[in-house]
Amino acid sequence: MGAIHLYRRIVATYRAEAGRLLAIAAIVFIPLGLVEALGEKLVDVDLESLSELEIIALAAGALAQGGTALLGEVFYSGAVAAVIIGARKGGHRSLREIARELPYGRLIAVDLLFSLGFAIGVLLLFIPGIVFLTYYALAAPAVEIERRGVRDGFRRSRELVRGRFWTVLAVVFPVTLGAEALSEAGGSVGESLLGHNLLGQWLGATLVEIVATPVYAVAVVVLTIALIEARGERSPGSAPAD
Repeated sequence: MGAIHLYRRIVATYRAEAGRLLAIAAIVFIPLGLVEALGEKLVDVDLESLSELEIIALAAGALAQGGTALLGEVFYSGAVAAVIIGARKGGHRSLREIARELPYGRLIAVDLLFSLGFAIGVLLLFIPGIVFLTYYALAAPAVEIERRGVRDGFRRSRELVRGRFWTVLAVVFPVTLGAEALSEAGGSVGESLLGHNLLGQWLGATLVEIVATPVYAVAVVVLTIALIEARGERSPGSAPAD
């Protein structure tokens, strides 16, 4: 199983499910784009002109904005896993069913720990961050599709990557860079069309998430399933052995 094969599988999965994935992304990220745009406006506020009570309210609003955005990301990544696994089974669950079944607490913990570990690794001369990204990028999909705990999700990710480090790196690192490039492009498009105002920032934030998030989410879910299969284990959504 090489990187080229994995890219073909990722592209085929994305093309097959693009309509549903983009529709869900629009449902999730159009309102979240407004929340993010409002958060950007908070950054421009002159704190010296505010009272202590207003500063507290501003801080609470910023925390709420961050928490809402994180929940949106977690829900969407879970929805991607559910869509892909459902397609393998020949059916789809509703968004309400997906929302009800997601292990939000574990996924948020994994997201925060992964982001922190990657950031620390990048600060340590960059290379440790790339190694961390490669070994643990599959922690969230492991939690989502195998219903594992937080620590077990990270352990499972490392277990799946072991022996295939360079193959996983050749997929995860370019996809991460590509998603980041799409994010920058989406933000620029929004402001170029509508200007540096609330509407422009809303459009930019929405385009960023709708275009970039599905790319990364599909890649890590497909990669996780492929590595489970490569170990000779029954993959999520496959038929049980007779």
